[in-house]
Amino acid sequence: MTNHQDDHSRRSVIAGGLGVASAALLASGRGPSALARPAEPIAQPEALKVAPGDDIRCGIIGVGGRGTGVLEAINHVPGVRVTAICDIDEAKTKAAAAKVAADQPRLFKDYKELVSFSPIDAIFVETPCYLHAEMVVEVMKSGRHCYGEKPMALSVADVERVVQAVEASRRVYQVGTQLPYAAPWFGAIKAVNEGAIGKPILIRAHRMNGGDLPHHIPWFFDRKQCGDIILEQAVHEFDIFNALLQDIPEQACGFGGQAMMFKPAGRNIRDHYALVFDYGKDRKVAYSHAYISVPNVPCDGRSEFVYGTGGVVDVEYGMIYPRDGKPRKVEEEPKGDSTQLAVNHFFECVRNSRRPLTDVTRGRNGALVALLGLKALDTGRTVTMKELLSQGYSA
Repeated sequence: MTNHQDDHSRRSVIAGGLGVASAALLASGRGPSALARPAEPIAQPEALKVAPGDDIRCGIIGVGGRGTGVLEAINHVPGVRVTAICDIDEAKTKAAAAKVAADQPRLFKDYKELVSFSPIDAIFVETPCYLHAEMVVEVMKSGRHCYGEKPMALSVADVERVVQAVEASRRVYQVGTQLPYAAPWFGAIKAVNEGAIGKPILIRAHRMNGGDLPHHIPWFFDRKQCGDIILEQAVHEFDIFNALLQDIPEQACGFGGQAMMFKPAGRNIRDHYALVFDYGKDRKVAYSHAYISVPNVPCDGRSEFVYGTGGVVDVEYGMIYPRDGKPRKVEEEPKGDSTQLAVNHFFECVRNSRRPLTDVTRGRNGALVALLGLKALDTGRTVTMKELLSQGYSA
């Protein structure tokens, strides 16, 4: 447990700007003096300078597997045109351009040239994890709105850089943790937050993969580029845990390793781990994540159960099991593909000057939980959030 002063500091990180973390980074020599300020709410984005009937012009950086899927979602949003596409692979750029040929996008190999291209109102960053912070900061400095793929960053210091850039820009920033925009996750989170099972006490969760990441994509297997599977993948679950408990953890402990998955050559990421996160006030999360299963194992895949004083919620199946009463479904809206719903939401926020559901605060908190878990795994001991914020950490 932390004392009252520590808890206040942690909650300041949850609710506002990274003021507490900023001061800690300053003390450790990692941040400029301008970052040492009290935590404060992040301001509403400024209005988009586009007439109501005009199209929003957007660019996209990175059109690999994930980027292509996001591009297709963008192409389904009315009133939006793709005016620029960037990828270091010319074949991928041309293939992406063919999907939005009616928009006649300009093609780039250097992302900074796309950022400098004037006919753009919003930019999607869909690149490997290690490039997210650098590119999002450049986009925010350019005055554009930004949809940035998860995770926000691979270090505490880079999380801070992104937060500062977003705060300074007064533009919309949405992180690409798309699950909470769709059923059943939206309804399950809402049910728990509204007290459907009383006080949540324990979340039991896992992601057990029966298969492997695609071997033709080298950065998936390089910890420095992907942040290990905890940052590249598990931030989805950490965002959900934070939303269910409306908090971030005080401390974490756990163990894991690389026991059997060594291909492709040079692979240096874990193939299994288990963590316990302590959110304080008798709230815990037990989470395991692995690539050592096989296909078709019952109950594998992804699972999140929330146990409370008044019942249990199965998040993935959208079910409420009250202690007194019959099981019932959570709210089954909004229906549809979670990526499409997240992209729709982003453009609604851009046009109407609103903060997204998965805004910079949620993006930051999800990344911090992943970094907290990573340091616990790396050191084999309990690590507190206070330590993480005061000392920093990097994948």
